[in-house]
Amino acid sequence: MGHMEAGCLDAKPSFHQAADGLGANMGNVIEMCGISKAFGSTQANDGVDFACRAGEVLCLLGENGAGKTTLMKILYGMYRPDAGTISLDGERVSIKSPRDAIRRGIQMVHQHFMLVGPLSVTDNVMIGKEVKSHGLYDRKAAAEKVRALSGEYGLKVPPEKLVRELSVGEQQRVEIIKALYQGARVLILDEPTAVLTPQEVEELFDVINRLRESGKSVIMITHKLKETMAISDRVYVMRQGRMVGQRKTGETSIDELSEMMVGHQVARADRVDSEPGEVILRMEHVALKRKDGGEPLRDVTLEVRRGEILGICGVEGNGQMELAGVLTATAPGWRGEIWYKGKPIRHTPTAGLLAGGISCIQADRQRDGIAMSLDVPHNLMMGYQQTGIFRKHGLLVDWKKIQAASAGVMEEYDVRPPEPRRALGEFSGGNQQKFVVGREMMRRPDLMIAAHPTRGVDIQATAFIHGRLLDLKAQGAGVLLITADLDELLQLSDRVAVIYDGRIVGCKKAGEYQLMELGRLMGGGQSDA
Repeated sequence: MGHMEAGCLDAKPSFHQAADGLGANMGNVIEMCGISKAFGSTQANDGVDFACRAGEVLCLLGENGAGKTTLMKILYGMYRPDAGTISLDGERVSIKSPRDAIRRGIQMVHQHFMLVGPLSVTDNVMIGKEVKSHGLYDRKAAAEKVRALSGEYGLKVPPEKLVRELSVGEQQRVEIIKALYQGARVLILDEPTAVLTPQEVEELFDVINRLRESGKSVIMITHKLKETMAISDRVYVMRQGRMVGQRKTGETSIDELSEMMVGHQVARADRVDSEPGEVILRMEHVALKRKDGGEPLRDVTLEVRRGEILGICGVEGNGQMELAGVLTATAPGWRGEIWYKGKPIRHTPTAGLLAGGISCIQADRQRDGIAMSLDVPHNLMMGYQQTGIFRKHGLLVDWKKIQAASAGVMEEYDVRPPEPRRALGEFSGGNQQKFVVGREMMRRPDLMIAAHPTRGVDIQATAFIHGRLLDLKAQGAGVLLITADLDELLQLSDRVAVIYDGRIVGCKKAGEYQLMELGRLMGGGQSDA
């Protein structure tokens, strides 16, 4: 597959005509030709061609740092291309800002939602485009518009509810309602299933099918091949800033797309059954009550042994993140008893837990795991500030050692671009995640709390991270794996505990569960037993 010429809408046959016999003027809403974009010495997009038709669902695949999000941010007006052209309905356009893109019917739902928590669903949807009556904001009429859009596309969200009270999946639906209200006909979804449960993924796909039936175009930036095969009409694959090809979904396979993404077959890391060792973490009747009166944890009794991976699954918001917070001393005020290596940890601060061999891959890397404005070496130091590992003579910070360790983590975990002086906020989400995993693994922990460890990373990085977690287990560490990805959960876990409404409602060997049983337990139903 070659690059398109600069004038790809002219008489010369286009890349897309060669691919599947359809010309640029036969339904292409968007056509991007020869798009290039560099950030310093890094070529994020290199002569990329891309087209999208009305009423189709496209998936844009590629490794972390392949250039997918950059390409879509150019389409959305967040970046200006260094070279290349964009055409909308066959007419060449210049998209100078997101406001310009929205005016032209192009909307983007980002991984990290752009919503105001204290405001209602209706108010979030209406921001900047309020329904008015006699010159004043008419909240009742606005709510009816939101309710009508919600019903038309199967977006089940109560208009009057506050956004901060919604689940992650519901917040995503609010973003989609907002985009539709503002006139979207091309909707870009950046890693839309990364934080959703299996049930929420099914609901999202129902919404996407309704959007397709109504003639709207949906572009999904994703790493998930099973979901790509389930929902898309066509697939584009990028690698190292270039478009390496496209396929009709019905004419390709997961294996072919995987090899296109990375240039070779990816080996899968699978659990090896083994006899676990002594108990390293024991929790008995642990509960947590927030200042607002909510009880995210009500009665949790669990144990993790050396040489085992205990998986925790549940619908987002049922206490799993608070569980990680209790175990890292970032959620104070808990009741019950917790022992780590046989000793109670009630009054142990976070620094003491880190020093004692606990590491944590945080679920929200940008909020809890990194400082976006700081470079890689400063982020690498997080958690080591009060130790002597990066100090000379016990006093002075040894920056040479920190920089060498940063370069080592970036190389070992394939963090791209390999430029430690960059602020972490300038890296893609997947590369931020690889850095966080590398930093936490560098501690050589006795207990790893891994909350959504592969969220937002590509298939090759996922397999690598899975392998590292299994290596930790083989070395005698205990791993508490919190994930919404049931494939990941059952692939890695020796035992699986299901959390619902702050309580453990099921716990047994991973191989003893059926998928439907897991789904029922996650929703508050009964076990097969």
